Amino acid sequence: MQHEGGMWARAAGRLAPFLDIAIAVAATALSIGALFAADVENIDPRLEGPDAVAIVGTVIATGALYWRRTYPAIAYAAFGGGCLVVTLTGHYIGLLSVLLLFALYSLAAYGRRRHAAVALVATILTFACLAAANIPDLRTSDLLQAWALVITAWAIGDAIRARRGQHRDQLLAAEHDAALAREQTGRAVAEERLRIARELHDVVAHSMSLIAVQAGVGAHVIRTDVDAAERALQIVAETSREALAQTRSMLGVLRQEDDPVSGPVPQGIDDIPGLITVVQTAGVDIDLEIEGAPTRLDPAVELAAYRIVQESLTNVLKHGGPRAHVQLTYRADELDIEITDPGGRSVAPSQDSGGHGLSGLRERAHLVSGRFTSGPTPDGGFRAHATLPLTENGS
Repeated sequence: MQHEGGMWARAAGRLAPFLDIAIAVAATALSIGALFAADVENIDPRLEGPDAVAIVGTVIATGALYWRRTYPAIAYAAFGGGCLVVTLTGHYIGLLSVLLLFALYSLAAYGRRRHAAVALVATILTFACLAAANIPDLRTSDLLQAWALVITAWAIGDAIRARRGQHRDQLLAAEHDAALAREQTGRAVAEERLRIARELHDVVAHSMSLIAVQAGVGAHVIRTDVDAAERALQIVAETSREALAQTRSMLGVLRQEDDPVSGPVPQGIDDIPGLITVVQTAGVDIDLEIEGAPTRLDPAVELAAYRIVQESLTNVLKHGGPRAHVQLTYRADELDIEITDPGGRSVAPSQDSGGHGLSGLRERAHLVSGRFTSGPTPDGGFRAHATLPLTENGS
């Protein structure tokens, strides 16, 4: 409905100049015609017949109606001036008295309210002065009726101006709401893209690390230990299929339109033992230690915990030694996660480009109101530590 109203408003705006030209031309023609057609002797014997002065005053007044929208105050002043020329020279004002109401209405509708109020007061006082001066065709008995008509014309115009202002405010509010909705949608899209990028990075990086290690093992023993090479290739195939399935699951969620919330169940604390088993096939001896009473966590916290362990073990595969220790400690309102590599590291894990790797783990912890730190240990190893609340917002 607002779009349709906007179309009508734009169409009316384009036609307004042509309409005002037609109004000014018609008003001029009709007023001059009425000036010549009036029987001034029967109206008031004191009235003068039509002449050049009356015609010029009439043209000035009616011609000013062309600017009634664009310059309403100037147009009304010119109209009033033309009417005074006709009246004060003793000529019949005729149709101009009706058009005066239209001009005042236009000023109230399209001009500033202060200008319209001043024009209303000036018009009322002018009528009073003219009646007191006994101007022809204006009797004192007609004064109250003239005032009532003038006030009515001003009130109608003022009401229309107020309604137009209210409509304009509604359009501005609607545009602001639409802009805000677009901004919120854009922010949500950006956040979703970042989330998907994190998930893809974690899945692909972990799987590719396992594949690289097992492919290297297979290539190394293929001539001396066929069974070991076969096991390595089987792990490569299984890891590849699992990574492909997880990637397809994430892409499938993106394609869902009716129910984007439904989809594959995200990994959590319960999946960490399976993750450790997979990493152990790559030749890393991993100890898992759980302290405290395990409790069900918020799904977002569960996923963050799983990804932190996964990325840390991936770093062990790429940079660490043959052993690693994973410790999960449940406290009253938080979960401590510690992954340590006691030594044998050639280089520290890098801050992956694009905001992934260790910086990505800090971001994951921060998103669920947790903390993440990492760094070398005194014995030459490396330690990653995260503290996560039991709920996503930490409450």
